[in-house]
Amino acid sequence: MTDLAQARKYITELHRKQNDPYCWPDYLTGLPGQNAIIRKLEKIYPMLGTYGIAYARISNIYPYLIKYGYKHHADIIEWSAAIFKTAFDDVKDSFVGAIDTHGYVIMAKSRDLDPVLSECARLFGKKTGAYYSPEDRKKGSILSFHAEGKCVSVGLMDIIYSTVREKTKIPRGDLVPHLASMCSKLESESLQS
Repeated sequence: MTDLAQARKYITELHRKQNDPYCWPDYLTGLPGQNAIIRKLEKIYPMLGTYGIAYARISNIYPYLIKYGYKHHADIIEWSAAIFKTAFDDVKDSFVGAIDTHGYVIMAKSRDLDPVLSECARLFGKKTGAYYSPEDRKKGSILSFHAEGKCVSVGLMDIIYSTVREKTKIPRGDLVPHLASMCSKLESESLQS
């Protein structure tokens, strides 16, 4: 398992390599980009069952940015990437790629996905707690409002993910967008009322 010290080491190395912007497919995270994800997906998709595929992303990032601004935005992205990368470095035959600014595609043996993703979410929550005011940390939310007679509360940033660990009828080209839409559904359902 990874820890925050390993993630910090990854970020230090990433900053060193970022001095050459042509060195990495995704400058901010240091992770393989969309082309590598597509190539890896071509190999892993036929082996679903043995392998699983996950889409993971930072939830509630936009409410955070609206309330607190962009000062720590790059740090948050770097930490999320570093936590995923270092956690899955310990998992044989795994892959972590950056699909967009706040989203990642992870491929690994099916049995490894959920436990490692859960640990990544725990570490991310531990690290990002420092970016909030003590009041927001105590409440566990940053924004509340009433809509259509319901109280809606937007929580703190978290890592959410959706996985496919068995063969599926979803075509390979539609799988990542499907997983991303599942995460969007999870995020909207997480609004407390």
